[in-house]
Amino acid sequence: MLLQSMSEYPVLFRVAADPQIGLGHLQRCLSLAMALHHFDVACLFLTNEDPTVCNRVRHSGFDGYTLSGAVSWSIEDLAQTTEAATSHGCSAIIVDSDSEGEKYLSQLRDAGFFVCAIEDMAPHPFPCQMVVNGDAHARRLSYHSSSEDTLFLLGPEYSILRPEFWEISPRVVRNVIQNVLITLGGSDSYDLMPRVLGLVDGLPGAHALAAIIGPFFDNVAEVEAVVRRAKRPIKLVYSPASVRDLMLEADLAVSAAGQTLYELACVGCPTVAVRMAANQDGQLQVFDEAGFVRIAGHADESSVVTAIGDALLSLQHDPETRAVMSSAGQRLVDGQGALRVARTILAEVSRM
Repeated sequence: MLLQSMSEYPVLFRVAADPQIGLGHLQRCLSLAMALHHFDVACLFLTNEDPTVCNRVRHSGFDGYTLSGAVSWSIEDLAQTTEAATSHGCSAIIVDSDSEGEKYLSQLRDAGFFVCAIEDMAPHPFPCQMVVNGDAHARRLSYHSSSEDTLFLLGPEYSILRPEFWEISPRVVRNVIQNVLITLGGSDSYDLMPRVLGLVDGLPGAHALAAIIGPFFDNVAEVEAVVRRAKRPIKLVYSPASVRDLMLEADLAVSAAGQTLYELACVGCPTVAVRMAANQDGQLQVFDEAGFVRIAGHADESSVVTAIGDALLSLQHDPETRAVMSSAGQRLVDGQGALRVARTILAEVSRM
C-alpha cells in the first residue's frame, strides 16, 4: 500500500523560532506534523532553547528536544540533529529554515535520511529528496536540484495550514462591517499595534475590534493603554491556540504579510496587508495580483498607518469589492496543503 503507516519510521522536525525569526517556521512545522499524525505518523521536534517555542511544541501534543549549546545550522547542530534522528529511529528529517544551507542538507541525506526542506527562498541548489514552498510566488523562484532527483512542491496548493483551516466553507460577505481584526505576527518590532488600534478605533462606523497579541510582543502595556482609552469595544487575544473563529468573524483584517495571509485568504477575509520584511515582497505581489489584498506599504514607513486607514475607509462601504477579494483569497488557498505535503512525504518515504 502506497500510503502506509510510518509510526515505526518517525519523522524528526528540525526548526528554529525566536523573537527575531518569529513563529512562522515553527507553526507550519507543527501543522505538517498534525497532518502526518492524521495518517498515523509519529513526529519529534528538535528546536532552539526558547521557552515560548518549547511550550508551543508541547501544547501541540508533540515530544520535543532542544539543541544543547549549539549554534543553529553549525557542525554541532548537525551532529545533534543526526544523533537525535538516529537514536529515535527516524527515517525522515524535515528542516524548516532559510539559513541551514546546502551542505547541512547534503550531510543529513548522506547520513541515510529522507530529507525534506521547507524553504521560503531558493538560495542554493538543493541536495535533498524534497523541497516544499507553499508561498504564493514559489513557482516564480529559480529552484535547482544538485542531486538531480529533488521533488519540488511549489505554490499555494502546498501552503501548510493548521487543521482548523483544512475544511472551510465559502464566505458570505456582509454588507455592513461588524468586526475588524488586527494581527501583526508574533512580535511587534515596529510598534505598530498601538498606533493601528488607535487609528481603527477612530474610524467611523459601529464595528468592534479584535487584536491578536503575539508571544513576543514587548509593548503590551502600551497596547492595553490604548484599549482603556478606546471609544469602541476592543478585544485583545493573547497568543491564541486557535485563530480561525476570529478570522471567520472578521469582515476586514489588517495583517502582517507573512504566513497569516494564507489563513486569512483561506477563510476569505478581505485584508489590508503590511509588509514586515523583504522576503514577503514576492507573495504580496501575487496576493495583490489575485485581488485578495490591499497593500498599505512597509512597516517602517512613517505613512503606513495613514495608508492602512485609507485602505480600510475605501473598503468599509464597498461590499462588492470585499466580496471579490474574499473569493480571490479562497480560490488561491484552499487549506488542503498540509495534507497534500504529508501524503507526498509518505509516498516518497515508502519507496526508500
